[in-house]
Amino acid sequence: MLFRSDFDQGIIALGSSRSYKSSNHLYVNSEHYIKVPRESTYDAEMYRVLVNWLRKIHGYEITGQWHLEQVCDDGDYHHLYCDLTIKKPNSPHLEALLELLATASIPKLNGHFDQVFKYEEQLNSREIWIVHFSREDYVVTNPYWPSEKLQEKGLNVVHFWHDRDFKNVRMSARFRDTTDQYCEIIDEIIL
Repeated sequence: MLFRSDFDQGIIALGSSRSYKSSNHLYVNSEHYIKVPRESTYDAEMYRVLVNWLRKIHGYEITGQWHLEQVCDDGDYHHLYCDLTIKKPNSPHLEALLELLATASIPKLNGHFDQVFKYEEQLNSREIWIVHFSREDYVVTNPYWPSEKLQEKGLNVVHFWHDRDFKNVRMSARFRDTTDQYCEIIDEIIL
């Protein structure tokens, strides 16, 4: 399994003291305003893992922070950055588009649930994933999912909870499998 052999526990653990943000009103260890890793911690580690696994072993192209431009509702050009993409070298389409979040609130999740489709419009991906790493207490026992409408458009979501040392990791996910059936995993132990 990917987590067991590739994620560097020390890098993620140091995020809570070196590259952190506040959990604000979200409960972490039954407290508010706890230092938790920033998205950049997960982004860098996920990029490293994907390059070492999919690019070096299987030849996939991995792009981090793909720069996109779009005219938005205000009529101005805006710069958008898709966190990670996975592509087979000779394919015109992306295999997957990944948008990462770190200990995010429900409004923040909802914003990214919508935002990821702005990336998809330009990048044309087979799979669209929100990958939410969190230290929030109930993120995998009571996960928050996108609307059915967004799920029908192809949005897949995975929430990973972990302790401060990244020694205990649990996962909940809702996604479509290869037969286009909805699957749901709740509070599965990863580490």
